[in-house]
Amino acid sequence: MSDTVIKVEGVSKKYCRSLRHTMLYGMADLTRSFVGIGQRGERLRDGEFWALDNVSFELKRGECLGLIGLNGSGKSTLLKLLNGIFMPDRGRIEINGRMGALIEVGAGFHPMLTGRENIYVNGAILGMTKKEIDKKFDEIVDFAGIGEFIDSPVKHYSSGMYVRLGFSVAVHCEPDILLVDEVLSVGDMDFQYKCFKKIDEFKRNGKSLALVSHDIMIINKLCGKVIFLDQGTVKYDSNTGDAIDQYLADTTEKEVKRVSKKFGHINEIDKKKSKKIFFSNVRLCDSEGKETNVFNVGQPIIVKATLDADIKVDTPVFGGIIYSEDGIYLGGFNSLSAADSIMRSLEGSYEIEYHIGGLFLSGVYHLSLVIHDATGKIIYDVHDKSFSFVIKGNAMSLPYTGYVRVPCEWKYKKLSVNEVKYGFAD
Repeated sequence: MSDTVIKVEGVSKKYCRSLRHTMLYGMADLTRSFVGIGQRGERLRDGEFWALDNVSFELKRGECLGLIGLNGSGKSTLLKLLNGIFMPDRGRIEINGRMGALIEVGAGFHPMLTGRENIYVNGAILGMTKKEIDKKFDEIVDFAGIGEFIDSPVKHYSSGMYVRLGFSVAVHCEPDILLVDEVLSVGDMDFQYKCFKKIDEFKRNGKSLALVSHDIMIINKLCGKVIFLDQGTVKYDSNTGDAIDQYLADTTEKEVKRVSKKFGHINEIDKKKSKKIFFSNVRLCDSEGKETNVFNVGQPIIVKATLDADIKVDTPVFGGIIYSEDGIYLGGFNSLSAADSIMRSLEGSYEIEYHIGGLFLSGVYHLSLVIHDATGKIIYDVHDKSFSFVIKGNAMSLPYTGYVRVPCEWKYKKLSVNEVKYGFAD
Protein backbone atom coordinates (compact mmCIF):
# COMPACT_ATOMS: atom_id res chain seq x y z
CA MET A 1 0.00 0.00 0.00
CA SER A 2 1.33 3.43 -0.98
CA ASP A 3 2.14 5.93 1.78
CA THR A 4 0.75 8.76 -0.38
CA VAL A 5 -2.93 9.40 0.34
CA ILE A 6 -3.31 12.63 -1.67
CA LYS A 7 -1.37 13.48 -4.82
CA VAL A 8 -2.05 16.80 -6.55
CA GLU A 9 -0.31 17.46 -9.88
CA GLY A 10 -0.50 20.81 -11.67
CA VAL A 11 -4.06 21.52 -10.54
CA SER A 12 -5.75 24.75 -11.65
CA LYS A 13 -9.29 26.01 -11.14
CA LYS A 14 -10.85 29.10 -12.68
CA TYR A 15 -13.88 31.13 -11.65
CA CYS A 16 -15.80 33.97 -13.23
CA ARG A 17 -16.48 37.26 -11.47
CA SER A 18 -19.78 37.82 -13.28
CA LEU A 19 -22.85 35.66 -12.50
CA ARG A 20 -24.20 36.26 -16.00
CA HIS A 21 -20.99 35.12 -17.65
CA THR A 22 -20.79 32.15 -15.27
CA MET A 23 -24.20 30.92 -16.45
CA LEU A 24 -23.37 31.52 -20.13
CA TYR A 25 -20.01 29.75 -19.88
CA GLY A 26 -21.63 26.89 -17.96
CA MET A 27 -24.21 26.37 -20.70
CA ALA A 28 -21.50 26.53 -23.36
CA ASP A 29 -19.35 23.98 -21.51
CA LEU A 30 -22.33 21.62 -21.07
CA THR A 31 -23.12 21.88 -24.77
CA ARG A 32 -19.52 21.14 -25.74
CA SER A 33 -19.47 18.11 -23.43
CA PHE A 34 -22.82 16.88 -24.83
CA VAL A 35 -21.57 16.95 -28.44
CA GLY A 36 -18.22 15.43 -27.46
CA ILE A 37 -16.05 18.52 -27.82
CA GLY A 38 -13.42 19.05 -25.14
CA GLN A 39 -13.71 22.04 -22.84
CA ARG A 40 -11.28 24.93 -23.16
CA GLY A 41 -9.64 24.71 -19.78
CA GLU A 42 -6.28 26.13 -20.86
CA ARG A 43 -7.31 29.73 -21.41
CA LEU A 44 -9.27 32.38 -19.56
CA ARG A 45 -12.41 33.88 -21.02
CA ASP A 46 -13.68 37.39 -20.39
CA GLY A 47 -14.17 37.96 -16.64
CA GLU A 48 -12.48 34.69 -15.56
CA PHE A 49 -9.49 34.33 -13.22
CA TRP A 50 -7.43 31.48 -11.80
CA ALA A 51 -8.53 30.75 -8.21
CA LEU A 52 -5.81 28.07 -8.21
CA ASP A 53 -2.94 27.95 -10.67
CA ASN A 54 -0.60 24.97 -11.13
CA VAL A 55 -0.74 23.65 -7.55
CA SER A 56 1.17 20.44 -6.79
CA PHE A 57 1.89 18.59 -3.53
CA GLU A 58 1.65 15.20 -1.80
CA LEU A 59 0.20 14.22 1.56
CA LYS A 60 1.58 11.09 3.21
CA ARG A 61 -0.17 8.71 5.56
CA GLY A 62 -0.19 10.09 9.13
CA GLU A 63 0.75 13.64 8.09
CA CYS A 64 -1.12 16.81 8.98
CA LEU A 65 -0.96 19.48 6.28
CA GLY A 66 -1.75 23.12 7.07
CA LEU A 67 -3.04 25.48 4.38
CA ILE A 68 -2.52 29.16 5.13
CA GLY A 69 -2.88 32.39 3.17
CA LEU A 70 -4.90 35.56 3.03
CA ASN A 71 -8.61 35.51 2.22
CA GLY A 72 -9.12 34.71 -1.46
CA SER A 73 -5.83 32.85 -1.82
CA GLY A 74 -7.54 29.58 -2.86
CA LYS A 75 -7.44 27.53 0.35
CA SER A 76 -11.14 26.61 0.50
CA THR A 77 -11.25 26.01 -3.25
CA LEU A 78 -8.42 23.51 -2.90
CA LEU A 79 -10.26 21.61 -0.15
CA LYS A 80 -13.41 21.49 -2.28
CA LEU A 81 -11.41 20.07 -5.19
CA LEU A 82 -9.91 17.43 -2.89
CA ASN A 83 -13.40 16.53 -1.65
CA GLY A 84 -14.77 16.22 -5.18
CA ILE A 85 -17.23 19.12 -4.86
CA PHE A 86 -15.51 20.82 -7.80
CA MET A 87 -13.48 19.37 -10.66
CA PRO A 88 -10.15 20.93 -11.69
CA ASP A 89 -9.88 22.70 -15.04
CA ARG A 90 -6.30 21.45 -15.39
CA GLY A 91 -4.17 18.83 -13.68
CA ARG A 92 -5.12 15.73 -11.74
CA ILE A 93 -5.92 14.74 -8.15
CA GLU A 94 -5.38 11.22 -6.83
CA ILE A 95 -7.02 10.17 -3.54
CA ASN A 96 -6.14 6.89 -1.83
CA GLY A 97 -8.49 6.30 1.08
CA ARG A 98 -11.83 7.19 2.57
CA MET A 99 -12.47 10.93 2.79
CA GLY A 100 -14.21 12.87 5.56
CA ALA A 101 -14.73 16.61 5.31
CA LEU A 102 -15.99 19.53 7.34
CA ILE A 103 -15.62 22.42 4.91
CA GLU A 104 -18.51 24.75 5.75
CA VAL A 105 -20.70 25.26 8.81
CA GLY A 106 -23.83 23.19 8.24
CA ALA A 107 -22.66 21.74 4.92
CA GLY A 108 -24.61 18.57 4.12
CA PHE A 109 -27.34 19.34 6.67
CA HIS A 110 -30.97 19.85 5.74
CA PRO A 111 -32.41 22.66 7.91
CA MET A 112 -35.88 21.08 8.18
CA LEU A 113 -34.56 17.69 9.35
CA THR A 114 -33.72 16.97 12.97
CA GLY A 115 -30.20 16.40 14.25
CA ARG A 116 -30.93 12.66 14.42
CA GLU A 117 -32.11 12.55 10.80
CA ASN A 118 -29.17 14.66 9.61
CA ILE A 119 -26.70 12.28 11.25
CA TYR A 120 -28.03 9.48 9.04
CA VAL A 121 -28.15 11.68 5.93
CA ASN A 122 -24.70 13.16 6.46
CA GLY A 123 -23.23 9.79 7.43
CA ALA A 124 -24.59 8.24 4.22
CA ILE A 125 -23.02 11.09 2.19
CA LEU A 126 -19.68 10.30 3.85
CA GLY A 127 -20.01 6.63 2.88
CA MET A 128 -21.29 5.08 6.11
CA THR A 129 -23.90 2.33 6.06
CA LYS A 130 -27.00 2.52 8.26
CA LYS A 131 -25.59 -0.30 10.36
CA GLU A 132 -22.36 1.66 10.94
CA ILE A 133 -24.30 4.79 11.88
CA ASP A 134 -26.52 2.82 14.28
CA LYS A 135 -23.41 1.46 15.99
CA LYS A 136 -21.75 4.88 16.37
CA PHE A 137 -24.86 6.99 16.90
CA ASP A 138 -24.49 7.40 20.67
CA GLU A 139 -20.78 8.26 20.32
CA ILE A 140 -21.59 10.91 17.69
CA VAL A 141 -24.25 12.53 19.85
CA ASP A 142 -22.10 12.39 22.98
CA PHE A 143 -19.09 13.96 21.22
CA ALA A 144 -21.26 16.72 19.73
CA GLY A 145 -22.79 17.44 23.15
CA ILE A 146 -26.28 18.25 21.82
CA GLY A 147 -28.20 15.35 23.38
CA GLU A 148 -31.28 17.34 24.42
CA PHE A 149 -31.55 18.95 20.96
CA ILE A 150 -30.96 15.83 18.87
CA ASP A 151 -34.62 15.64 17.83
CA SER A 152 -34.96 19.37 17.08
CA PRO A 153 -34.75 20.70 13.48
CA VAL A 154 -31.21 21.88 12.81
CA LYS A 155 -32.53 25.22 11.53
CA HIS A 156 -32.83 26.11 15.22
CA TYR A 157 -29.18 25.20 15.93
CA SER A 158 -26.52 27.82 16.59
CA SER A 159 -23.42 27.89 14.38
CA GLY A 160 -21.48 26.21 17.22
CA MET A 161 -24.01 23.35 17.40
CA TYR A 162 -23.78 22.95 13.62
CA VAL A 163 -20.00 22.64 13.83
CA ARG A 164 -20.04 20.21 16.77
CA LEU A 165 -22.47 17.88 15.03
CA GLY A 166 -20.78 18.14 11.64
CA PHE A 167 -17.30 17.50 13.04
CA SER A 168 -18.56 14.62 15.15
CA VAL A 169 -20.13 12.88 12.14
CA ALA A 170 -17.01 13.50 10.03
CA VAL A 171 -14.53 12.00 12.52
CA HIS A 172 -16.75 9.05 13.48
CA CYS A 173 -17.10 7.87 9.89
CA GLU A 174 -13.47 6.72 10.40
CA PRO A 175 -12.00 8.40 7.31
CA ASP A 176 -8.43 7.84 6.19
CA ILE A 177 -8.23 11.54 5.30
CA LEU A 178 -9.98 14.39 7.10
CA LEU A 179 -10.42 17.83 5.50
CA VAL A 180 -11.21 20.69 7.87
CA ASP A 181 -11.85 24.29 6.81
CA GLU A 182 -11.88 27.29 9.17
CA VAL A 183 -14.62 25.92 11.43
CA LEU A 184 -12.98 24.88 14.71
CA SER A 185 -12.84 28.53 15.76
CA VAL A 186 -16.65 28.58 15.88
CA GLY A 187 -16.80 26.06 18.72
CA ASP A 188 -16.28 26.82 22.41
CA MET A 189 -13.07 26.04 24.33
CA ASP A 190 -14.33 22.69 25.62
CA PHE A 191 -15.25 21.55 22.12
CA GLN A 192 -11.91 22.75 20.69
CA TYR A 193 -10.09 20.72 23.34
CA LYS A 194 -12.06 17.61 22.37
CA CYS A 195 -11.29 18.27 18.70
CA PHE A 196 -7.55 18.56 19.37
CA LYS A 197 -7.58 15.30 21.32
CA LYS A 198 -9.49 13.59 18.51
CA ILE A 199 -7.10 14.93 15.87
CA ASP A 200 -4.08 13.72 17.91
CA GLU A 201 -5.71 10.29 18.15
CA PHE A 202 -6.45 10.49 14.43
CA LYS A 203 -2.77 11.10 13.59
CA ARG A 204 -1.52 8.39 15.99
CA ASN A 205 -3.68 5.89 14.12
CA GLY A 206 -1.92 6.74 10.87
CA LYS A 207 -4.71 8.89 9.44
CA SER A 208 -4.04 12.09 7.47
CA LEU A 209 -5.39 15.61 7.86
CA ALA A 210 -5.56 18.75 5.71
CA LEU A 211 -6.44 21.83 7.75
CA VAL A 212 -7.28 25.39 6.68
CA SER A 213 -7.02 28.02 9.40
CA HIS A 214 -6.09 31.65 9.95
CA ASP A 215 -5.14 30.77 13.52
CA ILE A 216 -1.36 30.38 13.34
CA MET A 217 -1.27 28.81 16.81
CA ILE A 218 -3.58 25.98 15.70
CA ILE A 219 -1.49 25.43 12.54
CA ASN A 220 1.71 25.44 14.60
CA LYS A 221 0.27 22.99 17.13
CA LEU A 222 -1.22 20.44 14.73
CA CYS A 223 0.66 20.56 11.43
CA GLY A 224 4.00 19.05 10.49
CA LYS A 225 4.12 20.76 7.08
CA VAL A 226 2.46 23.86 5.68
CA ILE A 227 1.59 25.23 2.24
CA PHE A 228 1.36 29.01 1.95
CA LEU A 229 -1.00 29.97 -0.89
CA ASP A 230 -0.91 33.44 -2.41
CA GLN A 231 -3.45 34.42 -5.09
CA GLY A 232 -3.93 30.80 -6.14
CA THR A 233 -0.28 29.79 -6.36
CA VAL A 234 1.99 27.93 -3.93
CA LYS A 235 4.29 30.61 -2.56
CA TYR A 236 5.93 28.40 0.05
CA ASP A 237 5.83 24.66 0.74
CA SER A 238 7.98 23.73 3.70
CA ASN A 239 8.13 22.78 7.36
CA THR A 240 5.68 24.56 9.62
CA GLY A 241 8.06 27.10 11.19
CA ASP A 242 9.58 28.35 7.92
CA ALA A 243 6.20 28.54 6.16
CA ILE A 244 4.65 30.49 9.05
CA ASP A 245 7.59 32.91 9.09
CA GLN A 246 7.21 33.48 5.34
CA TYR A 247 3.45 34.01 5.74
CA LEU A 248 3.91 36.47 8.61
CA ALA A 249 6.61 38.40 6.74
CA ASP A 250 4.42 38.62 3.64
CA THR A 251 1.32 39.59 5.62
CA THR A 252 3.26 42.20 7.54
CA GLU A 253 4.71 43.75 4.41
CA LYS A 254 1.17 44.37 3.15
CA GLU A 255 0.07 45.58 6.59
CA VAL A 256 3.04 47.95 6.90
CA LYS A 257 2.23 49.49 3.52
CA ARG A 258 -1.40 49.94 4.56
CA VAL A 259 -0.49 51.52 7.89
CA SER A 260 2.23 53.72 6.40
CA LYS A 261 -0.19 55.02 3.79
CA LYS A 262 -2.88 55.63 6.39
CA PHE A 263 -0.61 57.57 8.71
CA GLY A 264 1.30 59.48 6.07
CA HIS A 265 -1.23 62.29 6.69
CA ILE A 266 -1.68 62.03 10.45
CA ASN A 267 -1.06 65.76 10.89
CA GLU A 268 -3.82 66.78 8.49
CA ILE A 269 -6.30 64.11 9.66
CA ASP A 270 -6.03 64.31 13.43
CA LYS A 271 -4.64 67.71 14.34
CA LYS A 272 -7.90 69.25 15.50
CA LYS A 273 -8.01 72.45 17.50
CA SER A 274 -10.95 71.05 19.47
CA LYS A 275 -8.53 68.73 21.22
CA LYS A 276 -6.58 70.08 24.18
CA ILE A 277 -3.69 67.66 23.68
CA PHE A 278 -3.15 65.27 20.79
CA PHE A 279 -0.63 63.10 18.94
CA SER A 280 0.76 64.84 15.85
CA ASN A 281 3.23 62.12 14.83
CA VAL A 282 3.85 58.49 15.84
CA ARG A 283 6.75 56.25 14.83
CA LEU A 284 7.73 52.68 15.72
CA CYS A 285 11.50 52.28 16.06
CA ASP A 286 14.04 49.62 16.95
CA SER A 287 16.64 49.91 19.72
CA GLU A 288 18.93 51.91 17.39
CA GLY A 289 16.20 54.45 16.64
CA LYS A 290 15.55 53.22 13.09
CA GLU A 291 11.89 53.53 12.06
CA THR A 292 10.41 50.10 11.28
CA ASN A 293 7.32 47.93 11.67
CA VAL A 294 9.23 44.62 11.69
CA PHE A 295 11.02 43.31 14.78
CA ASN A 296 12.74 40.06 15.72
CA VAL A 297 11.66 37.94 18.67
CA GLY A 298 13.20 39.41 21.83
CA GLN A 299 13.85 42.81 20.24
CA PRO A 300 12.40 45.80 22.15
CA ILE A 301 9.94 48.15 20.45
CA ILE A 302 10.27 51.89 20.92
CA VAL A 303 7.20 54.03 20.24
CA LYS A 304 8.18 57.64 19.59
CA ALA A 305 5.30 60.10 19.62
CA THR A 306 5.15 63.85 19.10
CA LEU A 307 2.26 65.55 20.87
CA ASP A 308 0.91 69.07 21.01
CA ALA A 309 -0.87 70.71 23.94
CA ASP A 310 -2.73 73.80 22.74
CA ILE A 311 -3.50 74.87 26.29
CA LYS A 312 -2.19 73.87 29.70
CA VAL A 313 -3.29 70.32 30.54
CA ASP A 314 -2.92 69.01 34.10
CA THR A 315 -1.59 65.50 34.75
CA PRO A 316 -2.21 63.87 31.35
CA VAL A 317 -1.77 60.09 31.18
CA PHE A 318 -0.27 58.44 28.11
CA GLY A 319 -1.07 54.79 27.46
CA GLY A 320 -1.38 52.02 24.94
CA ILE A 321 -3.06 48.67 24.34
CA ILE A 322 -1.70 45.79 22.26
CA TYR A 323 -3.93 43.37 20.34
CA SER A 324 -3.25 40.22 18.36
CA GLU A 325 -3.88 40.15 14.61
CA ASP A 326 -7.44 38.90 15.15
CA GLY A 327 -8.24 41.53 17.78
CA ILE A 328 -7.59 39.61 21.01
CA TYR A 329 -6.71 41.98 23.87
CA LEU A 330 -3.20 41.09 25.08
CA GLY A 331 -2.43 43.84 27.57
CA GLY A 332 -2.02 47.53 28.18
CA PHE A 333 0.37 50.03 29.71
CA ASN A 334 0.32 53.69 30.77
CA SER A 335 2.42 56.38 32.37
CA LEU A 336 0.76 56.17 35.80
CA SER A 337 3.49 53.77 36.93
CA ALA A 338 6.04 56.51 36.27
CA ALA A 339 3.97 59.40 37.62
CA ASP A 340 6.77 60.86 39.72
CA SER A 341 8.98 61.37 36.67
CA ILE A 342 6.30 62.93 34.45
CA MET A 343 5.49 66.61 34.39
CA ARG A 344 2.33 67.45 36.26
CA SER A 345 1.16 69.71 33.44
CA LEU A 346 1.95 70.15 29.76
CA GLU A 347 1.65 73.04 27.32
CA GLY A 348 3.31 73.26 23.90
CA SER A 349 4.97 70.49 21.86
CA TYR A 350 6.75 67.42 23.29
CA GLU A 351 8.25 64.16 22.19
CA ILE A 352 7.68 61.10 24.34
CA GLU A 353 8.92 57.52 24.08
CA TYR A 354 7.36 54.21 25.12
CA HIS A 355 9.85 51.35 25.53
CA ILE A 356 8.03 48.02 25.16
CA GLY A 357 9.96 44.95 26.25
CA GLY A 358 10.68 42.20 23.72
CA LEU A 359 8.23 39.64 25.08
CA PHE A 360 6.19 39.03 21.93
CA LEU A 361 6.36 35.85 19.86
CA SER A 362 5.98 35.52 16.09
CA GLY A 363 2.88 37.25 14.80
CA VAL A 364 1.19 40.42 13.62
CA TYR A 365 0.07 42.84 16.32
CA HIS A 366 -1.90 46.08 16.52
CA LEU A 367 -1.21 48.98 18.87
CA SER A 368 -3.67 51.56 20.19
CA LEU A 369 -2.49 54.83 21.74
CA VAL A 370 -4.47 57.14 24.00
CA ILE A 371 -4.12 60.30 26.09
CA HIS A 372 -6.57 60.79 28.95
CA ASP A 373 -6.83 62.59 32.27
CA ALA A 374 -5.77 61.13 35.63
CA THR A 375 -9.26 59.71 36.26
CA GLY A 376 -9.51 58.00 32.87
CA LYS A 377 -12.90 59.57 32.27
CA ILE A 378 -11.79 62.32 29.86
CA ILE A 379 -10.21 61.11 26.61
CA TYR A 380 -8.12 63.78 24.90
CA ASP A 381 -6.89 61.73 21.88
CA VAL A 382 -7.09 58.10 20.82
CA HIS A 383 -5.89 55.99 17.88
CA ASP A 384 -7.59 52.58 18.07
CA LYS A 385 -5.57 49.64 16.63
CA SER A 386 -3.94 52.16 14.32
CA PHE A 387 -0.31 51.00 14.37
CA SER A 388 0.67 47.53 13.21
CA PHE A 389 3.92 45.66 13.68
CA VAL A 390 5.22 42.15 13.15
CA ILE A 391 7.46 39.95 15.25
CA LYS A 392 9.63 37.59 13.22
CA GLY A 393 11.09 34.32 14.47
CA ASN A 394 10.78 30.60 13.81
CA ALA A 395 7.77 29.60 15.89
CA MET A 396 8.76 25.93 15.83
CA SER A 397 12.26 26.57 17.20
CA LEU A 398 11.16 28.64 20.20
CA PRO A 399 10.53 27.04 23.61
CA TYR A 400 7.31 29.06 23.97
CA THR A 401 3.78 29.03 22.63
CA GLY A 402 1.07 31.66 22.41
CA TYR A 403 1.59 35.40 21.95
CA VAL A 404 4.19 36.31 24.59
CA ARG A 405 7.28 34.81 26.14
CA VAL A 406 6.63 33.79 29.74
CA PRO A 407 9.91 33.98 31.70
CA CYS A 408 10.51 30.70 33.45
CA GLU A 409 13.49 29.17 35.25
CA TRP A 410 13.74 25.38 35.46
CA LYS A 411 15.38 23.48 38.31
CA TYR A 412 15.64 19.77 38.86
CA LYS A 413 17.58 17.19 40.81
CA LYS A 414 17.69 13.43 40.77
CA LEU A 415 16.01 11.82 43.79
CA SER A 416 17.50 8.92 45.68
CA VAL A 417 15.38 5.85 46.29
CA ASN A 418 14.70 6.95 49.87
CA GLU A 419 13.50 10.40 48.72
CA VAL A 420 10.93 9.09 46.24
CA LYS A 421 7.39 9.36 47.62
CA TYR A 422 4.37 7.74 46.06
CA GLY A 423 0.92 9.17 46.48
CA PHE A 424 -2.41 7.66 45.54
CA ALA A 425 -5.74 9.43 45.23
CA ASP A 426 -8.56 8.19 47.41
